[in-house]
Amino acid sequence: MIQAILFDIKETLTNINSSDFMRNYLGFLAPRFAHLLPPDKFSKQLLKSMEVMRNEPKPGQTNMQTFYDDFSKATNQSYQTLHPIFEEFYESDFPALRCLIRVIPQGAKVVEYAIQQGFLAAVASNPVIPLIAIREQLRWAGLNPDHFKVIPAWDNFHFCKPHLEFFREIADCLDVKPESCLLVSDNIEDKVCQELGMKLFYVGTNQSEMQTDYLGCLDDLVHLISQGNL
Repeated sequence: MIQAILFDIKETLTNINSSDFMRNYLGFLAPRFAHLLPPDKFSKQLLKSMEVMRNEPKPGQTNMQTFYDDFSKATNQSYQTLHPIFEEFYESDFPALRCLIRVIPQGAKVVEYAIQQGFLAAVASNPVIPLIAIREQLRWAGLNPDHFKVIPAWDNFHFCKPHLEFFREIADCLDVKPESCLLVSDNIEDKVCQELGMKLFYVGTNQSEMQTDYLGCLDDLVHLISQGNL
């Protein structure tokens, strides 16, 4: 029986041109570090360190700690120097990126309906940015961040997707078994969650190489919930 529904944000609850977003993201962020690093060097190393964070989790470390270990070593800048600048960016500049996001109206509807029907709700986006930024993204989607029981972020999670441990960590934080969770996502890589016994609602059209538990649009998910078919 499904107790919790996990929602990816990007391309599931909102539409976004990823390359456009990243270009503008770096365009705002890199100049804040110009007194320490040339913008081009900063941007290249940021992306490299984010890859390390995603692919090489360290036992007992949050994603943020893994990122700073690599980024600080590569740039010869301390956490104490770097972190306040990142924090100021996410507080002051990051909200301006909202103009690049297109809301999917059914996204907020299905989340709120699931909560009304008694399901626990969690975010299942990759925790590669701070909690303050992911909460901001939820507001862009027309959602109240406080309605989610778990919001993975780089400062509170220890793994990224597609590591199985990421999905296990969400289930543990919700205090439910993985097989009691339904993941809602349009990302084919997220199918790994099924290895833990999680159910997958794939938002999109059929992929010949993909086995999924449910397939369709967000309206179809609302229908499944309303019919008690989860």
